[in-house]
Amino acid sequence: MIHLKIGAPRPADHNDPMGRDWVGWTPAQTPQQIYDRNRGIWSLGTRAERQRYTVFSSLITGMNVAIIENTGIEDVGGGKRAVVGRVLEPGHPVHDALIDQPALDNYRNPMTYPDHSVDHQRTCACGCGAAVAGARLFLPGHDQRAIHARIAAQWGDTLGFIRWFDDTFGAPAHAADAAAADR
Repeated sequence: MIHLKIGAPRPADHNDPMGRDWVGWTPAQTPQQIYDRNRGIWSLGTRAERQRYTVFSSLITGMNVAIIENTGIEDVGGGKRAVVGRVLEPGHPVHDALIDQPALDNYRNPMTYPDHSVDHQRTCACGCGAAVAGARLFLPGHDQRAIHARIAAQWGDTLGFIRWFDDTFGAPAHAADAAAADR
């Protein structure tokens, strides 16, 4: 998990690569506004790319004020990066476990990687409900189960999908070569 600590509003650098006029936190901001104003410019290393969530906490209140589910990290120039994701809303279990709770740590560094139990209580993305740990999204083999279930629901079987794909997008060169060799 990435933990970003944000302070009182202050002007952004006049050459802000993200086009912001100010950064920071105010009580009137929505979680989306907190994310938009404060998702970058950070010194995020490669470790950030493996984190599923980013929590924003206020240095003023000492409380967590917004959380996103990360979808990526983008370079914004000068060796700095920004988190990319979607803001989690009330009702999402990670939002409900962390928002309006004390900041995850009180270290001086404005960006940390705390290990929090909520990040380890995820379920397999295939929908089976089984717990997954670490940076995993699926249990081993469950990504294939999910793909094949969707193929079967839409096209009947894998061959039906392949025929649809080839008719829609054209057969890959190696597939056309193999089909010609079979004739």
